[in-house]
Amino acid sequence: MEQAARHAYIRSCGMYVPETVVRNEDLARMMDTTAEWIHQRSGIRERRYAEAGVRTSDLAVRAVQDLLAKGEVEAGEIDCIIFATLSPDFFFPGPGVLLQQKLGWADRNIPCYDIRQQCSGFVYGLQMAQAFVETGMYHNVLLVGAELHSHGLDFSDRGRAVTVLFGDGAGAAVISAARDDRSRILVSRVYADGEGALNGIHMKVFDFARKPIIDYDVTDFQENADLYPCMPAPKNLFANAVRRMSQVAVEALSMVGLGVDDVDWVVPHQANIRINRMVADTIKVPREKVLYNMHKYGNTTAATIPLLLTEFTRDGTIKRGDVLLMVAFGSGFTWGAAVARY
Repeated sequence: MEQAARHAYIRSCGMYVPETVVRNEDLARMMDTTAEWIHQRSGIRERRYAEAGVRTSDLAVRAVQDLLAKGEVEAGEIDCIIFATLSPDFFFPGPGVLLQQKLGWADRNIPCYDIRQQCSGFVYGLQMAQAFVETGMYHNVLLVGAELHSHGLDFSDRGRAVTVLFGDGAGAAVISAARDDRSRILVSRVYADGEGALNGIHMKVFDFARKPIIDYDVTDFQENADLYPCMPAPKNLFANAVRRMSQVAVEALSMVGLGVDDVDWVVPHQANIRINRMVADTIKVPREKVLYNMHKYGNTTAATIPLLLTEFTRDGTIKRGDVLLMVAFGSGFTWGAAVARY
């Protein structure tokens, strides 16, 4: 007798954002910009910043604790960790093992995967988790997207184009074997185009072509631009994001025989409200179906989609059985989409 195919689904999710709220008005006092200009260009009004001494894995711990507190998953069920971030605690080891240790799971020896697909990290990780579960390699994969941007931003006028966009936060989800067809990940598609590796936002602080890698004798860090994220061609980034996100969204839906009318909610990466509106208009999804929380948290890169999932399941907007279109674009360039029946 042929064994039934396994399907994966998003079983539970959780989130954490730091308590400190930094408003556009606060940034306008540090650099040559205005609160309204930031909002008009990005849709962001405020973001959260972590305190000194906090690391990315600390944010992730709080998100996982929030997930487990819901009682939908037991900690002992989790048999794999995937950690997506562009702001790891250290260059190595990766944050996955640090999260494992801080959760008290080190003696269980479950594997940890660290991935670095920037703003596309959660969608990339979702595809990995889906494959792991559907092949039977693992049964309950903890997927984390967490970022701590604020400790590495340039608060001078030079850095304003980047700094105003980003906030700190973490989201987590558990991907498990589906019990029925009501809830399942239908498809996930991811891509990359290395031609955009240095044309989009990037950070060269660990450039191994340099000797020494970092000049620790630099006395004025504001004069050392390589210590901070750089966005050399924002127009190129914007156009590519709209084009690639639209293409992969339509492709993913068509692969499972769905159209935009079948989508209950679009769950997009929260980089820029204008990008997301243009994507919605391009694929002809009503804007009221597109979920947002960037006005509160800014761009938390790999954490944006799980933050949306957690907030909007918690308030009852997203319900079991709803068709979700998750889509993201990140530096590299990397992009992807996933369609799931939540």
